[in-house]
Amino acid sequence: MKVLAFIACVLALMFGSKANALSCPSPKATTSIAVAGHPFGVAATADNCWMYVALSTAADHGAVAVLHNQGGTFSVEHTIALNDRGLGESLTHDEQTLLITSGEGTAILSTAALRRGDANALLGKFHSGAGAEAVYAAVGPDDKLLFVSDEGKARISVFDLAKAQSDGFHDVEPVGRIPVALFPVGLAFSPDGRWLYATSQTTERDSSMAATCAPEQERGRMHSQGLLFRIDVQKVATDAAHAVVAAIPAGCNPVRVAVSPSGKQLWVTARGDNALLRIQTDEWLAQSNHASVRHFPIGNSPVGVTVRPDGKQVWVALSNRFDKNNGGQLVGMADATDDVPSKRMTLPAAGFPREVAFLADGNTLVATLFDANQVVILPTTN
Repeated sequence: MKVLAFIACVLALMFGSKANALSCPSPKATTSIAVAGHPFGVAATADNCWMYVALSTAADHGAVAVLHNQGGTFSVEHTIALNDRGLGESLTHDEQTLLITSGEGTAILSTAALRRGDANALLGKFHSGAGAEAVYAAVGPDDKLLFVSDEGKARISVFDLAKAQSDGFHDVEPVGRIPVALFPVGLAFSPDGRWLYATSQTTERDSSMAATCAPEQERGRMHSQGLLFRIDVQKVATDAAHAVVAAIPAGCNPVRVAVSPSGKQLWVTARGDNALLRIQTDEWLAQSNHASVRHFPIGNSPVGVTVRPDGKQVWVALSNRFDKNNGGQLVGMADATDDVPSKRMTLPAAGFPREVAFLADGNTLVATLFDANQVVILPTTN
């Protein structure tokens, strides 16, 4: 009997490993998929088979569009209604739970239920509080903590995701708050999980930073540059209020940050400067108040940014959000670690392109077009 059990275990491991290695085929052509609302965040599974897209719909309500890859073609399988807007997204590393920010909090959803089309996929909610304007979320590398950018409160709320899961996700409050500057949005972890990088668009009017940035809209006012923060993830668990270890200027209205696979470069979209910033982390780690920053003029109002998993390309969503007479674009730069990128690729993307991300195949770019109610899928080439 022991021999038979051993053989069964070996067979299970063999076939289990084979099954885990399988993935859905990569899309071969650029396609646009209509969704039932304004798409913001997007999260994809590691098997290349599913995508979850957060939507905003009428009257401050929202939904999740569940897209399924069949034979290399994604289509909307289900659309599950939410009681609040769907904004930023983050998927736990076991891919069992989807987190969607929604203004005063973050919805917690079962991915298994979403794939079934179950209208009761909501497991609970993390509460950021009235006026928080929770806009962006990032799950920690070990799935223990959730970080949420509260754009309206100049802070990042921290939630104990592991404990909340064991308690059934009932009315979860933050375990800590990380104070940052005004209008925080973008969040990204270093590859080793030690640091969390976060953007804030500007500082308080009484700060020491000069008001050198022009307003993005007609009735705006001059304001200071924004900041990029480096946060000690380990310290957050015990002293979130003092977890920021460094901050550097990051151009006018920095709104997103992406990390290269090596962790040696950070890419920040400075929306008010119409620029993409490349920041060298080795210098910043050595000198907490200084880093080498390279500005690339990129186009009107860049928002989303992502690095291809092989590190060879960086892609940006040019939202053009303050000039409705002109459409947006998706722009890619090849060999962007050089001072002069070897190639620039552009694709028209009318309708406020907002977020960009790569599928697990490492080649396929996904972009959400907020005003156009579309998701664009774009195979990239070398």
